[in-house]
Amino acid sequence: MNIAELMDILKDLDPETSVEMAIVAPVSSDSQDITVDQYTVEGVLPRDPADHEGSLVVWLIGGEPDDVDEFIDAVEDHTDAIQTARQGELIDLQSAASRRQSSRS
Repeated sequence: MNIAELMDILKDLDPETSVEMAIVAPVSSDSQDITVDQYTVEGVLPRDPADHEGSLVVWLIGGEPDDVDEFIDAVEDHTDAIQTARQGELIDLQSAASRRQSSRS
């Protein structure tokens, strides 16, 4: 999916709608059963195109709150050691939404 497709899907929804992601994975490699983990999207991380054969890619970041905080700290504090942080800053969606709401007032 690309950004235009995602925006087209989301355009008719209430802007205050929460965004979550559902991660679907097999329970085990030898089972037909699946598990679904549900997480709130906490941020967006633009990736380095060099890591994706020149394609522009963003990651939606979500997970257990402590894990997300640890990931954000690692990305912000150790950009030299983490390939995923070579392009752009982590975009905190909650901060962006708060700034957008205050600019409307």
